[in-house]
Amino acid sequence: MIGITIIGGGNVGYHMGQALYRAGYDIVQVLSRDPDKAIAAAESMRAMPAATISNLNDFSTVYILAVPDDAIASVAQELSDIGYVPEDAIVVHTSGATPARALQPYFPNYGVFYPLQTMKRQQRANFRKIPVCVQASDKQWEGFLMELGEAISDEVSLINDEQRAALHLAAVFVNNFTNAILQASHDITAEQQVPFRLLQPLLQKTIRQVQNKTPKSLQTGPAVRGDQKTIARHLQQLDGHPELADIYRAMTAYIQTFEE
Repeated sequence: MIGITIIGGGNVGYHMGQALYRAGYDIVQVLSRDPDKAIAAAESMRAMPAATISNLNDFSTVYILAVPDDAIASVAQELSDIGYVPEDAIVVHTSGATPARALQPYFPNYGVFYPLQTMKRQQRANFRKIPVCVQASDKQWEGFLMELGEAISDEVSLINDEQRAALHLAAVFVNNFTNAILQASHDITAEQQVPFRLLQPLLQKTIRQVQNKTPKSLQTGPAVRGDQKTIARHLQQLDGHPELADIYRAMTAYIQTFEE
């Protein structure tokens, strides 16, 4: 039986632990500095809760650092200092932006187990539909992490540091920036008391189309047509929103490079 310790009580650690538990893995411990989160998560996975690194034991094969990027090195050092990680175990982090080598100074066996999806604790995550990117310190551990990933996901890939960093950057555009643009659209329609839902069929079509074609080949609108009168009219409408006008100009300039 492969034992797994989850270090971190946030969204990723919680949902990843749940997925691994449902796949039949033994979740040995769940650590969160919030005792209530540690207890709730541990109970749902039949694990032991822990509130500090010193409360961890050495019964696991995999130690998953599901902590913020800025905390990975300090948590890894603290975990290394207590000396509880067995020599035949592996320590992985779940970050898209942090290199695997951030763990190298602390453990002989290290890697990355990165789920490429945004998660909220209150919403169940269907891990079978979430791509998992893995990397490890050697081929044997890469194979092990591939098997671990395939137990919970239909899309598991070996991705190196540079590739994963590019994926993370692209994900910020796809998710974070797209969501912010949608909020801008929501604000613009709300000002004129127009229901935002009227835009949803267009949004849904936009997302469906890019599943089969490149976004560039599908681009429409005044920027790609060179419709300067419409662009000027839109910018006039945004006079009271200089931050959105700046975004509009930048996006227009970017779209106009598509034909170059």
